[in-house]
Amino acid sequence: MKLQQCPTCGYKLDLKRAAATKKVNGIFILQCTNCCQWSYENRNATLVKKIGLLTLLGGAVMGYFQIGGVVYGPLIAILGGSIALMATCFIPRIPVSD
Repeated sequence: MKLQQCPTCGYKLDLKRAAATKKVNGIFILQCTNCCQWSYENRNATLVKKIGLLTLLGGAVMGYFQIGGVVYGPLIAILGGSIALMATCFIPRIPVSD
């Protein structure tokens, strides 16, 4: 169960049970079930998260094929995963103004 906090009312909503979702220009927009306000992720947060996930994938491939030694691939994968997780958890969503 993945919870996200609504930036308008502070209600914690389950992403799988959201009132409505849509994707506009590659950005995931979510509607709160409590206040019916739409919110989206910051564009910079989305970019940082994608870079972190690509770094995680690159590190995993390096570790699998042992490119650069046994240690560097998993370290790069852990770094990329940490970047993606921090971007997801610590950068708040932005409410959509009507």
